[in-house]
Amino acid sequence: MATTSNLRCVVVTPEETVLETEADFVALPLFDGELGVAKHHAPMIGRLGYGELRIRTSEGEKRFYVDGGFVQVADNVVSVLTNQAKLPTKLKADELAQEILTEVHSVSAGDEQIALSEKSVAQLRAQLRVAKRK
Repeated sequence: MATTSNLRCVVVTPEETVLETEADFVALPLFDGELGVAKHHAPMIGRLGYGELRIRTSEGEKRFYVDGGFVQVADNVVSVLTNQAKLPTKLKADELAQEILTEVHSVSAGDEQIALSEKSVAQLRAQLRVAKRK
């Protein structure tokens, strides 16, 4: 593939291509921290965590909550493949806070149940952080 001079970002879910745009900078939540990508970034593949995807363009910043998946950076193209990509305006902070409380109080004994609940609460908290930054 020919190298382009501009950074492109493509965000894809199983249902649709959510976004395809030129970008100045992309910040991604990886499973083990955050990754920043600018033009001419070294090629890489990473596993996404859940959290806020930020895409800085000439028109401003676009933000999404992403829920796991993978990212590939190659030839000035950032390809984000994720289970979900939600705009902050689609996230309701009050409902998310209530879901967190419900999940925390509904945990029953058992290592597997506790692990699933902890993951669910972490995902809900990540969504809540994105929702509060509207």
